[in-house]
Amino acid sequence: MTSESQDIPPLQPPHLMPPLTDQSSLDRTWRALMGELGFGSPQLWLLLVDGDRPRQVVRVDDVPLAPNPEDLAGVATLVDDVVGGPRSCAFLYARPGGPTRTDGDLAWARGLGGIGLGSDRTWPVHLANDVELRVAAPDDLAAAG
Repeated sequence: MTSESQDIPPLQPPHLMPPLTDQSSLDRTWRALMGELGFGSPQLWLLLVDGDRPRQVVRVDDVPLAPNPEDLAGVATLVDDVVGGPRSCAFLYARPGGPTRTDGDLAWARGLGGIGLGSDRTWPVHLANDVELRVAAPDDLAAAG
């Protein structure tokens, strides 16, 4: 996706956003939440989902460019504290810079993808930078790991 304004759906409170039925609907939800691409510092976004409905967004600013085990353990603890019942959680790691995948991008994607949510619904991890938003594809992760 590009950062052109016509590609950005209108921002609404998460509980009023359209249901998440497939990859494309999750992409549109991230675009609405982020607005224009361009980041002053690395960020981690968590989208809590009840069934297929977005419910709550948590954004953590100034995360490291690559996670260490303590960073990922902290995210896992946060998710465990707020995800319960039929909820699941989608993750987005965003950073300033261009579209070339970095080791840090892929470390975040692997680490976030490994956080067990105890849910039947697992959402793909997304990566964003100043140029694009995309899914961390299994091929990307396999090539990096």
